[in-house]
Amino acid sequence: MKVTSLARILLLVVTAGLQATAYAQGGASDPLVSPFHAGLRLDYLRNYNQTTALIVANCPQCGNFSNGSGNGFEVQLFGEVPFNFYRRLDLTFGAGFVQRGGAFGQTVTNSEMVLDNSNIYVPYTRSNSFSASLAYIDLSGGLRITPLKKYPAYLSADLDVDIPAGRSVTYTQTESILSPQDRVYPQNHSTTLTDGEGPIDGANTLFGIRGTLGYELPFGPILTASPELSYYFPLNSVETGRPWKVSSISAGVAIRWNKPPDAMEEPPPPPQKPLPPPVVQREDPNALAPKLSAASLSSEPLHIVETTVTETFPILPYIFFDSASVILPDRFAQLSPSGVAGFKENDLPHRSLESYYQILNVIGSRMQANPDATLTINGTTDGHEANPDGGGMHDASKDLAQRRAIAVRDYFNSVWNIDASRLILTTSDVPKNPSSTEYAEGFEENRRVELSSDNDQILKPIVHERFREESSVPKTIPIALAASSSIGVRAWHLAIASKGNKVYETSGEGSPPTSIEWKPSDGQVESLAKTLGPKDSLTLTFDATASNGAHSSEQVSLPASKSINPFELSRLSLIVFDFDQSTIDKQNERMVSQFVEKSFYPASTATITGSTDNLGELDHNQQLSEARAFNVHDLIVADKPNAAITSTKGIGPSNLLYDNHLPEGRYYCRTVKVEVETPLDSILPGKK
Repeated sequence: MKVTSLARILLLVVTAGLQATAYAQGGASDPLVSPFHAGLRLDYLRNYNQTTALIVANCPQCGNFSNGSGNGFEVQLFGEVPFNFYRRLDLTFGAGFVQRGGAFGQTVTNSEMVLDNSNIYVPYTRSNSFSASLAYIDLSGGLRITPLKKYPAYLSADLDVDIPAGRSVTYTQTESILSPQDRVYPQNHSTTLTDGEGPIDGANTLFGIRGTLGYELPFGPILTASPELSYYFPLNSVETGRPWKVSSISAGVAIRWNKPPDAMEEPPPPPQKPLPPPVVQREDPNALAPKLSAASLSSEPLHIVETTVTETFPILPYIFFDSASVILPDRFAQLSPSGVAGFKENDLPHRSLESYYQILNVIGSRMQANPDATLTINGTTDGHEANPDGGGMHDASKDLAQRRAIAVRDYFNSVWNIDASRLILTTSDVPKNPSSTEYAEGFEENRRVELSSDNDQILKPIVHERFREESSVPKTIPIALAASSSIGVRAWHLAIASKGNKVYETSGEGSPPTSIEWKPSDGQVESLAKTLGPKDSLTLTFDATASNGAHSSEQVSLPASKSINPFELSRLSLIVFDFDQSTIDKQNERMVSQFVEKSFYPASTATITGSTDNLGELDHNQQLSEARAFNVHDLIVADKPNAAITSTKGIGPSNLLYDNHLPEGRYYCRTVKVEVETPLDSILPGKK
């Protein structure tokens, strides 16, 4: 609210108060004079941040935040003691709680170019935001003067000392991707990322001066209610080392208890006869049950699409180790000897990286099924772990590489009972195709054990044939909620069910939020696909309980549907591209040929998409992803000259599907994905 608007409101209240006071006092010469005042002050604050704080600490070129604003409030207990020589001048003091929070002005940056979903370079535009919750214990002292004898209008000036309330002086700094709209942060797969949050460690005790204008209105024989307008001017910064001050304009009311002078004290009233006890009427406990409403805010109903998919996951034949470590990392699934009987490759998740973490068990199972196969286990180092000065391989480096290979061999031998004579150990200082150590990530990728076999069955791809894959649109369904009771809401609960099967629920204490967002998980989508029909609905049940235990419930129908794609999808992700490589080795050539033979029909159409990890220059990665895609294209056309390939492209690192903080995540981004769509009615015997 602007200062002029607050001033007009206060002027109207003061004018009405002048008339009411004159009428109540009957022309008294000295109204509302009291030897002592005590009371409660409630204020709404409009806070204004003045700042030129850096978006990124110690990075002036990254830009600055600008001034911003926010809302707050103050609750204060106060007292006023008049000076003996001039009873219209009071010494004031108070203590309370104040919230001076707010936000800096948003700053938009676009310092680099990235590929959008159309494979076009566009500015990478982000919005930077900073908000703070500044909660203080407020102590104040000053003077109040009532200059007019006839009218109780007053002015006051106070020195405020605001002490941080524990760890309640907090901040949240976020950045959001404005464009391209298809870009998300890999850390959380969202367009918004929290850069920092929590208590402000350098929070100062604030000092400031507050000026107040008010007017006392009679509110009973010893009470007055005073509308007030104040301005708070800061004397120091909120945080040490950051140019940041907060000023405030506030409007509120002060309720005063005025101790009457001795001359004004009246004798106590004569005793009265006791009144008869009141008749207690029992109320219906449900009369105060919350009133509820719930509704979907989505512009389109939930729709589930089922697709028949055959997924081919090539195996990445590397086991990565931590620096100087010979212990198998926990992220690789490891069984006990008694657990191998229950392992089934067909039960693996239909996701590349999750299947990869079962590599030790996949290969162990295949070695059992192929008793004539041998497995070569080559241990490597990053070239510097045991040999910091570089140079050739020496005893310490060789020992580290060998112990890594032994750790893998021992797992196959002790858990999967593979004879040691079939497990061939070798070592090398660095891998045959090492990743570049120009980047720290290259060292991580070179600390590994490499697996190879004389039998293609051991390292063949993992294939999940003709399973149902479900997807949903929209990805997020906002739901509006409201629950109100004159005595307050104690708790609430929301559930969504399909045919009586609960798929989602959430709850909370107190009143519910005005809206929640339901983002159906993979498991929820899979569950819904089992129950929904082509035209169907979900049941939303919203419950709430009032503070006296009274309960109410409401059910809402949410439209939903399911359809089945009229085509079958075959998907191959051709990994095992080493760092900065685009050539396809013989084993992968055979894999592509087998995929083409099984997946391509006369009516099939295919797309080929190459990608890279996030290491290296953007332009180089774009060219590398295109080279990978077109090498696969040429290989497919050589086997299937009439293949209908509608798109062959490279997208560089623009769509990172896996965590690039892990070496295996980067390898699985160095891929060419081939997707083949075939109409279901053409997948019949004899139609190849």
